[in-house]
Parts: sequence; C-alpha cells; structure tokens
Amino acid sequence: MSDRLTGALRQTFEQLADDGPPPAGLARTALSRARRQRRARLARGVGLAVCAALAGGVALVGQQGGGTPVAGGPGRSVVTVYSSIRDLAVEDGSPAFDYSLLLDRETGRYERVDYRSVTPAPDGDRLLVGVGDNSAAHPTRVGIMDQAGGDVRWIDDKQIPWFPGNAGDGVWSPDGRRIAFRLPNDDVGLVVVDAETLKATFVPLPDFRQGDIRPRWTPDSAGFAITLGGHETEGSPFQATEVRFYNLDGTVRRSLPVPDATLGEAPAFSAGGQLALSGPGGGESPFSVVVVDPESGAERARFTVPGAGRIVSWVGEEHLLIHTYDGSGALQVVDLHGAVTKRFTPPDGVFAQEIHVGSAAGLPASAADLTF
Repeated sequence: MSDRLTGALRQTFEQLADDGPPPAGLARTALSRARRQRRARLARGVGLAVCAALAGGVALVGQQGGGTPVAGGPGRSVVTVYSSIRDLAVEDGSPAFDYSLLLDRETGRYERVDYRSVTPAPDGDRLLVGVGDNSAAHPTRVGIMDQAGGDVRWIDDKQIPWFPGNAGDGVWSPDGRRIAFRLPNDDVGLVVVDAETLKATFVPLPDFRQGDIRPRWTPDSAGFAITLGGHETEGSPFQATEVRFYNLDGTVRRSLPVPDATLGEAPAFSAGGQLALSGPGGGESPFSVVVVDPESGAERARFTVPGAGRIVSWVGEEHLLIHTYDGSGALQVVDLHGAVTKRFTPPDGVFAQEIHVGSAAGLPASAADLTF
C-alpha cells in the first residue's frame, strides 16, 4: 500500500477502532513443557503486558477475536501478530506509542507487547521488532528477538546513513536469511539486513521512487518484486504500470505489465509462486483482485470484494486473507472466485496496520475460532 493511502486510512480508523463490537472467544491443542518455559522467558524478557493489568486499560486477554464460518474454509492458518496498533489511552498519536498483539501459542490468546512493530520470521522462532518514530525523543530502533529467551539483537544504526530512520517496516525473505527495508530517502532503495550477522547493505533500485509501493520478496528469496507506476496529477490515484522484478544486487531481472492500472497495491506471492495483484477500492468501488501467472502475466482469476481493503497474505494456494476497511477492521478469507469462506474481527476490534499469518499447528482446541 502506498504511504499516502496508509496515512489516510490510519487517520480514519484511529477514530473508528474502538467502535467495533466485542469479539468472541478463541483457539486449539496444548504445547509442550518446553514451550511453556519459552513463554515464561518471553514474558520476562520483553515485558508482556496484559491490558487488564494496566491502569485504566481494557482487558484484551479473554476478549479475543472470533470467527464466523461462511462456507467452510481452510483451518491450517492463524493470525500470529496484529501489529502497529494505536494506543487510544495515549493522546500523542506518534507511532512511538503503538503496540502489537502477539499470539501465545500455549494459551491461544493474544497478549500485548510494547513494540511498535512485530514481524515473525518464517520459522516462527524469531521476531523482527521495532520501536520509535525517528524523533530525537523516540529514535527508531529495529532488532531481531529470539522468542525463546526474549533477548533482542539490535541492528547497528551507524552502518548506513539515515537507517533505520523512517524506513518502512522490514519484510523477511521466505528462507528467513534476510530482511528488506524500504528506505525512502533522497537515494530511494532498499536496505537488506543479514538476519544472522545483522550486517546492513544498501541496494539501489533503478526507477524506484518515493511514491512506489514497498517491495515483496520473490518466493525463491533471490530478489524483490515492486509495483511501479505514478500519479497523473498530484493527489490523483496511483496508476500501476508494471511489476518490476529485481535481483538481490538491485539489477532488473524482468518486468510484468499489470492488466489494470488500478491494481496498485504490493504484489502478493503464494508459497507456490502464484501472484495476486490488487486495488484498494473504496466508496462505491469494490476491492479488486487479479491472480496472474508470474512469468507470462496471463490472468488466472479475477474477483471483487465490496468496499476498500488490502491483501494480507495467501492462505494455501486457493484462498486469500483480506483486511477490509469497513470500520470494524474485519478480516475475510476468500477463495479465488471471490466467495467468502470465513469472516472474523481482531481482538477487541482493534485496527492493526500490519497483520501477519502463520501456521495454526499446536494451538489449543479452544482456539479453533481463530483458525482459517
């Protein structure tokens, strides 16, 4: 999603986030003693804060997001993190005060962690965490946290000028070896961080501009795909022109014309390599999705969903998880014909700017409503 659209939606839903109905209960199968110990260490290491224990807070644990099956969809996935949530108890709207809700796999409950952003690695054992707002009072810091112990290895901010600064939140490569950050400075490009050594490398990208959509890793972890386009006039909608594929060094691999200029959101790859392109919709315009062959661009499927929204992720190879912007922050699982197979709301109706999905394996039986 473009930075401009993200900002506009955030302002709207900061006002609406507390209007949603209280969601229902959760989730599925008990974990081992080792995982219980891991959870205890995590709680000590990162200061997990259940909102009921906060002065004047709202009880998030015990009021979890529930789901409503519509046509019987898949049940092997779950939202693992709701991230970048505005804390309505704090008057200052700075992202420095945002928090995240992290799924506790033993209890099947979401617990608050006081990190502005939390992005799980593909292995689920590491978390990319971020704090701050790039101000003198709250400088931006990003690091990798080991869930087993709660320790964070912070990325050295002296490797590259202005990084992390106002860089976009990082995206893990599918193989879990690297993290890519969009760096929207004068020299627009990416910063790629090695997840083991924490060494950061600036990767300039030809033709990548301030208004272009943030990158997505290709399924082979060997490069990036970015939706390129522009605006006919200042303030006009983003008009997509192509999906540009880059190698890790920033050289152009190839380009794929988009079938519709309104499909300007970030490209979404399935684990099997399918490519979904989408447009935000809004007002009377539906949210549109087109699935194309990533090599030829041939159209495989096309459907619409009422209202505005964005693709969160693929769910297997036959479904997509879509975050709808209808005031409730509802999530919908849809098949490739556009049929909704499940609809559910986040815990306490919070509006999260980032949502991450992982495997539902190992959850307690009480968490079945969370799975899709």
